[in-house]
Amino acid sequence: MKNQKRTLVVFLLIISLILLAIIPSGSASGGDGNQYTYGEGNSSGYQQQDSPNTTYQMGGPGGQQGGGNNHNGTGQQGGYHQNSSEGGPQYRHRYQRRYMLMEGAENYTRLRSQCRNNATEEAFEIFFTNDNAPTFELTYIPSLNASNGQRHFSLTIEQLIEYIDINANGKYDHNDGVVSSLRMSNITFTNITYTNWTALDGKTFTIVETHTPDDLFAIILYLVSERITVSNTTITQKEIKIDFVINNYPFLNQTSQLALVTQVETPFMVTPEQNTYDEEQGTATQESGLNISSTSRSGFFTWANEANVDNTTYPVNVTVITETEQTFAGNSTETSTQTQVIFSYPRGERIIHDPKVGVVEYLGGILPAVLQSEYFSIIYLVACLVSGIVFYGIIYYRKKR
Repeated sequence: MKNQKRTLVVFLLIISLILLAIIPSGSASGGDGNQYTYGEGNSSGYQQQDSPNTTYQMGGPGGQQGGGNNHNGTGQQGGYHQNSSEGGPQYRHRYQRRYMLMEGAENYTRLRSQCRNNATEEAFEIFFTNDNAPTFELTYIPSLNASNGQRHFSLTIEQLIEYIDINANGKYDHNDGVVSSLRMSNITFTNITYTNWTALDGKTFTIVETHTPDDLFAIILYLVSERITVSNTTITQKEIKIDFVINNYPFLNQTSQLALVTQVETPFMVTPEQNTYDEEQGTATQESGLNISSTSRSGFFTWANEANVDNTTYPVNVTVITETEQTFAGNSTETSTQTQVIFSYPRGERIIHDPKVGVVEYLGGILPAVLQSEYFSIIYLVACLVSGIVFYGIIYYRKKR
């Protein structure tokens, strides 16, 4: 009788472990918690669009990613192909649906990420314009039907500075001597162009580009509607990857270096971070950045700790200067924080640096499907173990009596 009871306990534990192995794979859609649905399309050519008032829809039933004229032929760049596919990807999550909507014109691009979680609807929007100085604005939108929302922060690309590193600290500061500068607000950038690409794994994304007329400084954006890896960089739906590209700067001094000055403005708290959100999620390495947080929302401006200078990787030295202003209007007080982020690059003919703008989390902190499955599986395992211990304890107690 004693052996039979022990055998029953062992049997119950084995059954529990088997169910534990089965439940996570059944709970998450598509193995990794994500399911991607694409419309029909043709990926045998490339597509480029630079005409105004063009609307792109990345996601949704029958959505269309891209626009403009189709051209025959194929292209390849860094492990992906230019693409003229019609029918954008629709991203589905376990308890939510996310749609990426992009609206583009000659002087601006608006990317909206819409997400539904049961009865909760919410969205965020990243707006980029090259009017005046190139500027990014991140806005949270309370519902999918709302036409506007609350601006969370703005990022402005202010100027490019050639300087002499007088104190030899490897970065630009106000004690260094300025040799020449290029103020972005004094330049008319080229019309924004839109090009669709297909990665080698079949996933599509859009490259948005604008530059100075002499191509000295270019801004390249990578827009995705599903998690994708491009040139060894993982990009998710919650962010925009940016390339700052400096080509053949006309140095006036033989020993000078370059610095790119940007500014973040927000009414919320700005916190420098050495370990970024994407690093914690396992989608990035060697990043630093700013976390811009309100009581319920969190956005970020992050950057790679290294830049590519003439096909060689070098560290990027960064200076962060934050100032907070308070404005009193009657009985109310408004706070504004300006944070200047200055990237100092080694001297070179071609410099490429990779920052990102995005959000940390929205919809009340939804766990990804895989994490949800693992979370419930852990609870289930603990419950099974506790049940087994209780069962064995009852048998032992009855035996003692």
